[in-house]
Amino acid sequence: MNRLFLALYILMLLFFFLDFFFHRKHMERKQQIVIYTLYILSAIGLYSVQYQQGLMIHIHFFLNNMGPLVKMWIDQIL
Repeated sequence: MNRLFLALYILMLLFFFLDFFFHRKHMERKQQIVIYTLYILSAIGLYSVQYQQGLMIHIHFFLNNMGPLVKMWIDQIL
């Protein structure tokens, strides 16, 4: 089911990117940059979904080392 959803999402993303690509002449430059950025972030997100998070980012390092620091920082703010 996850692969089916992922395939449909990729097809939808590709369709909307092609639609945007052919109609971008009617948009302002700033708006184009924002849309390009969102498409790039979506592509990076899709790439990262393909792998287990533990393989890409060693999350235990962040939890063990950064967790207490973040808690102390939040306690200082409050």
